Amino acid sequence: MEFVELEKEDFNQVCNKFDGNSFYQTCNWAKIKEYNGWIHYFVGVKKENKIVACTLILGKKIYSNKFIYYAPRGMLLNYNDYELLNFFVNKIKKFLINKNGIIFKIDPLIRYRNHDRNGNCLNDDFSNQNIVNNLINLGFNHRGFTIGYSDEAQFRWSYCLNINSSKEEIFRNMNQRCRRCIRKYEKYPLEMVDVNDNNIQDFKDIMEHTAKRQNHFDRSLDYYKNINKEFGKKSKLVIIYLDRNKFLDNNKDDKLYDTISKDNRLKIPISAGLFIFDSNRTNYVYGGTYTQYMSLMAQYKIQMEMIYLSQKLGISLYDFGGISGNFKHNSKNFGVYEFKRGFGGYVVEYIGEFDLILDKIGYNIYNKSYKLYRSLKHLIAKKIRK
Repeated sequence: MEFVELEKEDFNQVCNKFDGNSFYQTCNWAKIKEYNGWIHYFVGVKKENKIVACTLILGKKIYSNKFIYYAPRGMLLNYNDYELLNFFVNKIKKFLINKNGIIFKIDPLIRYRNHDRNGNCLNDDFSNQNIVNNLINLGFNHRGFTIGYSDEAQFRWSYCLNINSSKEEIFRNMNQRCRRCIRKYEKYPLEMVDVNDNNIQDFKDIMEHTAKRQNHFDRSLDYYKNINKEFGKKSKLVIIYLDRNKFLDNNKDDKLYDTISKDNRLKIPISAGLFIFDSNRTNYVYGGTYTQYMSLMAQYKIQMEMIYLSQKLGISLYDFGGISGNFKHNSKNFGVYEFKRGFGGYVVEYIGEFDLILDKIGYNIYNKSYKLYRSLKHLIAKKIRK
């Protein structure tokens, strides 16, 4: 086996051939992160002149000449092949130590256990605990089987729907509330429109409003523009608009009539979403809706339109994105999960995040500084929201 630094073109040709591939492990994502000051490397393993492992590694300078490194949703290889995994990890470790790395982080897109739509673990004996053990044996620290959201890592829990069936079957497998919400939005003059330079500020405004409501940070306008630019046809940014005049003509008894009548725009932005297509998966990456227009159910229209589009593209898996993994009705983010569960589908639990410390002293300095930085950032965010 031979450890190699790959050219962009070589990485592009093979990255989608591995299990667990996603848009995070693409040249497009490397470019997106480059705009935010991250450097990147493409590395792999060749065996008999065939690439049998590869990964995008992102790097960020944090202090002095020290770097943190991260393989987003990587590495890409057969994690059950311990000989290959051992070889790749040790070669990456040496590679990054030579590049002043203090830590190497991974969060592979590998399922841990199977669950139903209610979060119950299925009694099917499936588990990837052996992969967790393999990584720990190679020196990685497992961040645990966490519950909840984190600003520091990709979500560990997701919600997915198989869409390689008829529209009628998908509709039939939804819960009653979801079907009712879909029938409701069909009564309103709503239209889904692609985002471009002329309306991207509408998109940004919706996302910013939603971020404030959910107490998290929003991305910059340039970030959304760069997604549109770099991913091209592999991404889709959309907005749901309400036709003001048609609504006023046909919905005089609606509780939103007075609110909409005071808005002079002919097309009123209601809801928005950002989606990225993998080889066989549609990813719902970001979404938002104005609070005052929730009752129009435009957020359901976006999902149904994108499910139908995904079917036309021949995609069989629809990923609604992160959920907290806490399935108690009184939990903080239960509403997000409940919305996604309504469409049918099932809960997905991933193996989580792993850290490989490359420089103990450098890591300890970084870790203490980072905790202080996070505390200050949350304090500032609270003051802004007030």
